[in-house]
Amino acid sequence: MTTLYLIRHGESEANAAGVFAGQSDSPLTAKGREQATVVAKALRPIHFDRIVASTLSRTTDTAAEIAAGRGVPLETYAGLKEIDLGDAAGKPFDEMRGLPSYSGDGFTQWPGGESLDQIVTRVMRVIERLVSESPGKTICIVGHGGVTRILVSLFMGVLPKLVRVPATNTNITIVTHDAERGFVVQEMFKDSHVVETA
Repeated sequence: MTTLYLIRHGESEANAAGVFAGQSDSPLTAKGREQATVVAKALRPIHFDRIVASTLSRTTDTAAEIAAGRGVPLETYAGLKEIDLGDAAGKPFDEMRGLPSYSGDGFTQWPGGESLDQIVTRVMRVIERLVSESPGKTICIVGHGGVTRILVSLFMGVLPKLVRVPATNTNITIVTHDAERGFVVQEMFKDSHVVETA
């Protein structure tokens, strides 16, 4: 059985401002860097065979904290980047969620942005590669809130609806994979460690 720890990055400048970042490179805030340190401490007892992240700095900086002192190289994959939001990138959450095109319980494809199928295809290409290369290993994947929510919804069989549980920065989702059952969500959006930075 292969185990995946899906970690959301620490608070970014876009998160703090309440705007959609999408694939823009919004760096961690001071609070986000503190959150990265706290989640790294929470994960210290877990042995990771691989540590990977998207190519955006908010994930690589969070992943670097987790990787520190482990002797495990940090790998980056552009295929793990956040959803391409097209015209919604840089816009306030509240403004965009008030539009008729916004889907409250499902995926919203914004003008100029990726479709759900495009996201699933590119992200699962990376996930399936990691699992096939590292059977029986434990892999830390530092990624993004939108992509992780899509993965959880996919693995739980509810797409195109999305699991709408609150997902704080640096939350932890644990997924296992084996040949018999495929991908199974074991824990979802766990954030008990985050109280240390509240």
